[in-house]
Amino acid sequence: MQSMGEILKTLMPGLTSASEVGRYICEGCGNETVIIDQPVIGGPDKGKQLQYKRGCVCWDNEQAREAKREQRAYQVQQMVGKYSTVNPDLEAATFESFMASTPNLHRALTAAREYADSFDLSQPMNLLFAGMYGLGKSHLSYSICKELRFKGYIAVFVSVPKLLTVIKSTYQRNSDFTEAELLDVLSKVDLLALDDIGAERAKREDDGESWATEKLFEIIDGRSGRHTIYTTNLTSDELPRKVGQRNFSRMMMNTKPVKFEGVDYRINNKRF
Repeated sequence: MQSMGEILKTLMPGLTSASEVGRYICEGCGNETVIIDQPVIGGPDKGKQLQYKRGCVCWDNEQAREAKREQRAYQVQQMVGKYSTVNPDLEAATFESFMASTPNLHRALTAAREYADSFDLSQPMNLLFAGMYGLGKSHLSYSICKELRFKGYIAVFVSVPKLLTVIKSTYQRNSDFTEAELLDVLSKVDLLALDDIGAERAKREDDGESWATEKLFEIIDGRSGRHTIYTTNLTSDELPRKVGQRNFSRMMMNTKPVKFEGVDYRINNKRF
């Protein structure tokens, strides 16, 4: 009595014509990879030669990375997205709608566009948008986030005062997630835009450090090696006094400062 394998060889001799045509060490996964040449044994492409690889697990690894990325995006949506406090006006912000009314603001727009265009996870760089109220710092930082989301990156825009309130809410018993989980998510997103840093209330403790200052350090320190955008209404002299010298030092590592100068577009030419 013939075995099943022998029967298959008799009925479909093409199954036995697969042959090895090469092998190499894959640079991606490090596995020895064999290239197999196999003819199509039926259908409209019968006789056509196809090649496939055996041993390489790069595709499997990429699928695992994508699944992990989707999981992280879901965590961001659950933990941070609903607390982003983006008002309707800012929600509509784009590079095209930015009012570059002065040469200085035009340079700021150019810097924001270049940042989004050259965004590369392997080459992290930070931006610090500084200037008075109503000059478009939040507008441009949110526009960068929107542009990067369109490209498939995980970009989060959040008000620092509101974020600190959210962190405090995790201390409640009925919180959906812990402070550690929230900080972990913030540390891993592709881009984090911390809006209005320095506007948070910082009540000094007995040891000289405020709770807000400590939390800021944890967030900023956790972003080491990743892209971060900061916006502030404070000057270079005021900001270190407000957030602490340690936080300011961390913020300025690999950071390009962009100064905004002009007239508050919200109240310009308005009379009452």
